[in-house]
Amino acid sequence: MYSLLSDLAPAQKLLIPHLMPNFFSNIICISTLCLLIGGCSTSDSPVSVTAMTFNIRWDNPNDGVDGWDLRKDWVSDVIIESGAEIIGLQEALLHQIAHLDSSSAGFDWIGVGRDDGKTQGELSPILFDTTKWTVLEWDTRWLSSTPDSVGVAGWDAALPRIATIATLQHVKTQFELRVINTHFDHRGETARLESAKLIRDWALEGNKPVLVLGDFNFKQHEPPYAALTDTVADRFLRDAGTGDTTSTFKGFDALKPVSGARIDYVLSAGHQGPDQNGQYATYSVIESIRSDRFVSDHLPVLSTLRY
Repeated sequence: MYSLLSDLAPAQKLLIPHLMPNFFSNIICISTLCLLIGGCSTSDSPVSVTAMTFNIRWDNPNDGVDGWDLRKDWVSDVIIESGAEIIGLQEALLHQIAHLDSSSAGFDWIGVGRDDGKTQGELSPILFDTTKWTVLEWDTRWLSSTPDSVGVAGWDAALPRIATIATLQHVKTQFELRVINTHFDHRGETARLESAKLIRDWALEGNKPVLVLGDFNFKQHEPPYAALTDTVADRFLRDAGTGDTTSTFKGFDALKPVSGARIDYVLSAGHQGPDQNGQYATYSVIESIRSDRFVSDHLPVLSTLRY
């Protein structure tokens, strides 16, 4: 469910057809309304958002019993059964997204390939429930010192890395949420730290409520985590799983899991205060197992937040 539009900028070429006819007119109408009323407001009632981050593992032909063709329907089942309405995927190739899209009624997605800004290479797409959310605007930026340069590997990164950034609007309340989905480099320490600084700046620009999803490839005690969540700053991102030590990277073998760590996160800003139990969000790591195998080498992370 996508089309390639040659007259758009590279990072905006992969768009969903039904979003296009009213896309620019919607933005113009919203901008005009904001000018007339002196700023956009949202419902006073909290909006509950259930979100998932999920590294689905790229379709590696050498994965044997854990190959994509043997897992694709299972991955789809996990997504649907989770109840998530906004989902950030990592390591997703175009044909993998196409399968999940076709098997997940009511969902659409946005994103581009990291290699060419179109279809080549891994995507970091944002999937969303169209009965609850519409897309106002979106783009893709590369995690480098030149974010608009397509296909660039930043700093000491082994590979090009991207962030998909969108403004979603809640259908019922017109509440607007800035959503970012990303996948940090697995080798470059400098790249991870500098990428964290970029993501924090991008997340907090525009002063909107924010949801950040991703496979960050860093642990909670490492500098990039602090760069994103440091409470000394005027504004910061809150980790939905603060205090949870459950590993999100375990490999495929459920009987002999990798001694991994929590490297996949759901982060947010601009949400409601704690509930009566002092909690800002619900949080869980989904350990879906069949025949002693995990659904992916990373475990999906699910969180419900109130904005």
